[in-house]
Parts: sequence; structure tokens; C-alpha cells
Amino acid sequence: MAIYAPMIRHHCMMEMGQKVEVTARPFSVLGLDLLIDEKMKSWILEVNDHPSLNIYFDTSKEFFGQREMTDDDVCPLDFYIKSRLTNDMINLAREKDISAIDSYGCLE
Repeated sequence: MAIYAPMIRHHCMMEMGQKVEVTARPFSVLGLDLLIDEKMKSWILEVNDHPSLNIYFDTSKEFFGQREMTDDDVCPLDFYIKSRLTNDMINLAREKDISAIDSYGCLE
């Protein structure tokens, strides 16, 4: 909850008629598990509030930690998706002017 403090303070001060600059933008990453049926309709199966950013094939307790992971253990699809997700998260958190990176106009 501590990450939401700047936004809560901002909204409280606005309600009291005082203007306060927001110094932080809290965010969360959600993982959506989707099913796409034969008619190309998507169905949300599950929403994860702490999705894994792991890029390795096998991370079971029996395997993980018993040996050092190498490049051969990296799942190319996970690496492709999660590296871009991580990059986008960092860019969103650092950007002062959201419109500069919001080409679809959906972040405001």
C-alpha cells in the first residue's frame, strides 16, 4: 500500500482545494490467461496479480537451484515477451509526459 501514498495524498489535497504535484505513479502488472476459441473470441480464464517474469523452461523445486541456469535453459518466447514487458514498465514509470509514449491514447 505504501506505493499508493503519493496518489492518495494528491487526491486528498485536491479535495481540500490544494494543488499538489504527484511525484510518483504507482502501477501493477497483471497477467491475463486467455483462451481464444475457434471463432477468434477471447475468454479470460484467469487474472494473476503477481505474474511470473521467469524466462527459464523448468523452474520446478526439484530442478531449480540444483545447477546454474544457462542460455540453453531460456525459453525464447518468454524472453521475447517478458523483456519487452519489463522495458515498457520501466519506460512508463520513468516518463514524465505519458503522451510521449502513448501512441494509442489509452494511458490517460
